[in-house]
Amino acid sequence: MQVSVVITILNEEANLNLLLSALKQQTFRPTEIIIVDGGSSDKSLEILASWQQHNFFKKILKVITKEGNRSVGRNIAIKQAKSDWIAITDAGCIPDKNWLKELVVNQEKNKSEVVAGYYYGEANSSFEAAVIPYVLVMPDRVNSNDFLPATRSMLIKKSVWTEIGGFDESLAHNEDYVFAHKLKECVVKMSFAKKAFVAWMPRKNLGSFMKMIFRFAYGDLEANILRPKVVLVLVRYLVLVFYLLMLLALFSFGSIYLFIFKTALFILAINIFIYFSWSIQKNVKYVKRGWWWLPILQLTADVAVITGTLSGMMKRSE
Repeated sequence: MQVSVVITILNEEANLNLLLSALKQQTFRPTEIIIVDGGSSDKSLEILASWQQHNFFKKILKVITKEGNRSVGRNIAIKQAKSDWIAITDAGCIPDKNWLKELVVNQEKNKSEVVAGYYYGEANSSFEAAVIPYVLVMPDRVNSNDFLPATRSMLIKKSVWTEIGGFDESLAHNEDYVFAHKLKECVVKMSFAKKAFVAWMPRKNLGSFMKMIFRFAYGDLEANILRPKVVLVLVRYLVLVFYLLMLLALFSFGSIYLFIFKTALFILAINIFIYFSWSIQKNVKYVKRGWWWLPILQLTADVAVITGTLSGMMKRSE
């Protein structure tokens, strides 16, 4: 089987060397590697140019510069790919040396048209370790029968990509989630290669984590998706706002309702304690260090989900 690897990048100078080094070590050699740069202003293109001089990459590494979102970049790369099979990963990932081999072996075994690979988090700090379960599907929660392919690790037949119209270029966020659901709706035969994994590099600080979650929530509304979990977050905070307004009203009445006010305030404190305890309990088994970040990340994620969803709603109403 011949396989073309396609990747989109934008200002990835910190990750490109790791990515290309990992691709060089693949036990299954790709026919070509096509990287589309969306308009980097850092040293990404210089790094790519230097790698193109390596013997391994001289004839197989192709770099295309095209401003646009990831959907635009992926579609351009796949259109130009010579192979009938396309492997996709992201610049923020480091493929295992057997990544391509496992994708190909799984496809040949299952005769599938799309193979979903797995991705795990590679943490270098306690904060990054705490971020991972908020973003990735953890190993014990993977349902191999219903695991949707993501662009971090995927093998797809080029004709299938053509049939469903490629990636939606109007979507700047969550485009692979929409793409995966198109595949599911079209009853494309898919399989899951649990050993075709790549290491994903988590966000390194609270600001970048919040920006990522905001982008996910905004992207969902951009694609007309409203997930049940998002609805639950919105309802949860609407109840909190109503409760706080009730407390304010009780406080304004003074000593007449002082006992009720104190009781209601105590109940609120208990619920906040339970909520933060739950945020630790649900993910602490995945975080050997830095568990204290979990409630902070939960609150940050809630704020990002709410603001991202509301921003997406306003954008759609324009």
